[in-house]
Amino acid sequence: MQCSVENCEREASYKAAKLCKMHYFRVRRNGTVVKTPIGRALRYVTPNGYITLYKPGHPLANKTNCVFEHRFVMWPIVGPECRPCELCGLPQTWATCHVDHIDDDRQNNTASNLRILCRGCNVKRGFRPESHEFRSSVGLIEFEGRRDTATAWARDPRVNVSGKTILFRKAAGASDFEALFGDKVTHNGRKPIPPPRKTNHKYERSNAVAITIEGHTMTAAEWHREPGVTVSVRSIVNRIREGIDPIDAVFARPGKKPIADDDLKALTALYRAKTKELKGRAA
Repeated sequence: MQCSVENCEREASYKAAKLCKMHYFRVRRNGTVVKTPIGRALRYVTPNGYITLYKPGHPLANKTNCVFEHRFVMWPIVGPECRPCELCGLPQTWATCHVDHIDDDRQNNTASNLRILCRGCNVKRGFRPESHEFRSSVGLIEFEGRRDTATAWARDPRVNVSGKTILFRKAAGASDFEALFGDKVTHNGRKPIPPPRKTNHKYERSNAVAITIEGHTMTAAEWHREPGVTVSVRSIVNRIREGIDPIDAVFARPGKKPIADDDLKALTALYRAKTKELKGRAA
């Protein structure tokens, strides 16, 4: 079988298309069997999805003689002088304007789907509720005539929850008002419990034992360092936990019976004298 292209005498390597190898791949590259200058495609889809056309001599052509199809379509409609931005009215030229695809389809280059925007409006239009629908599954959130995204509402000083929480509430079926201003609760549905009061007080530690003698309160370790005390810290703690009187727990020698009244008076007097001496040094 011979190639179906006129004046081509090569054998048709691709029977279904009735084309030889050269014309078959030319159609794959360029969409036509016509040879393009220097092997360039007449129509090419860029990696980011835009379509370029090979148009040597066109006013909008770049150094490679290519023009974006959406700009090529708008050129005869807008004219060489361009037009102001269709959203904010800022004057534009072809060097500064952006040709925007209204439906976000970069290959839909029909004139009704194109418009002239300034750079700022083209960049921000995806965040404008009046021009584009929010791409989240829950849509935009409206309150008092304002329609905005959950992230934007979270920045409002009246809203006390994060944008993610707003989205979760909307996905769960809450109304716009409930999603924005509902009571803040923890993930398990209970109100948050305030953390315990932080303290460095030595008697409030979980393992501390406060011992009060003659109006003075100290821990077992502090009583152990007092003059006349020969009992270890552990022994003092064990005695207190066994219910022994604080004076006997601190001053009774190991293995001895409870202190007699006379000995208690002597030890108490010694303790008071030592306390006065320490206070005098501190002063």
